[in-house]
Amino acid sequence: MEIDNAIEEFINFVRIEREYSEHSVTAYAKDLSELSIYAHDEKVPDNIKSLDFFMLRGFITTLYDRQLSKSSIERKISTIKSFFKFLYRRGIIEENPARMLKFPKKEKYLPTVFNIDDIFTLLDLPDKTTPMGMRDALILELLYGTGIRVSELVGLDRSAVDLNGMRILVRGKGKKERIVPLAPELISLIKDYYKVMYDVAADNRIVDSDALIINRLGTRMTDRTVRRVVEAYLKKAGLPLDYSPHSFRHTFATHLLEGGADLRSIQELLGHESLATTQKYTHSDLSSLLKVYDESHPMAKKDKQ
Repeated sequence: MEIDNAIEEFINFVRIEREYSEHSVTAYAKDLSELSIYAHDEKVPDNIKSLDFFMLRGFITTLYDRQLSKSSIERKISTIKSFFKFLYRRGIIEENPARMLKFPKKEKYLPTVFNIDDIFTLLDLPDKTTPMGMRDALILELLYGTGIRVSELVGLDRSAVDLNGMRILVRGKGKKERIVPLAPELISLIKDYYKVMYDVAADNRIVDSDALIINRLGTRMTDRTVRRVVEAYLKKAGLPLDYSPHSFRHTFATHLLEGGADLRSIQELLGHESLATTQKYTHSDLSSLLKVYDESHPMAKKDKQ
C-alpha cells in the first residue's frame, strides 16, 4: 500500500470510527503528512512497508534539529505510534517499526495562573449592558467558574445547562461526559444572557438554537474566536499575553485547591483520567504546602502540644 493511501485510511479511521474531534484529526493528518514528505525527500520507496525503525528515527531526529518543543515532538511520536499500531492491527504491515520509538523526557513547568485581583479585574471588564458584552462576560466566567476547556465551552448546548439543578453537562475528550456545578452568580448571568442572546447575531440572522455561545453570524463560536475574545480583554486589562483561555482552567483548579478542595474532587471537575495530570494543574508553592502540613497533619500538631 502506498504511504499516502495508508495515511488516508488511518485518518478516516480516527474521524469516522473513533469519532475524534476535527482538531485532533487535523493534527494527526499534519503530523503524518510531514512524515510522508520526509520519506519522499529521502527517496524511500512509496510503500508503507518501506518505513522502518531507522527511517522513523531519522525523521524524529529532524524534529529535534528544528528545535521543536518536547511536547510537540512527543505528540508527533504519539501520532506515529498510533498510525503504525493501526496498520499492524489491520494486517497491512507484518511488524510494527514504531514500537520501539522513545518519547522525549517531559518538560517540567508551572502553568500560568491568575491571582485573585487580576481574575476579578478581568471578569468585570465586559460591558453587560450590551448583548455582546453579556456574551463575553459569560465566556470569561464559564472558563473561570467551571474550569472547562475552550473546546468544551464552544461545544456546549443550551440543553446541557440545568438552571434548576445549578449544573452543566460537559462533553470532554473522547466524548466522555461529566457534571460540573454552577455558582449562583453564573446561573444569574446565564439567565440574563438568554434574554439578549438572539441580539448577539447581527442583521436579524437565524440563530443556532442549540449552541449556547454564538457569534455575530448566529452560529456556534470557534475555539479561535474565543481565544481572540480572551486576548482582547487581557490587553484591555493590561495583563500579559502569556495568559490564555487555558490559564482560566489552571486558575480554577489552583483556587479550588487553595480553598481546601481535595485533588480527587478537582480531578473529576476537570475531567482528568489521571490524578498525575491534575497535580500538574494544581501546583502549590512550598510555603503553602508547609502551612497545610503544619495545620493539618497529626504529627505537626503533636509537636505543638
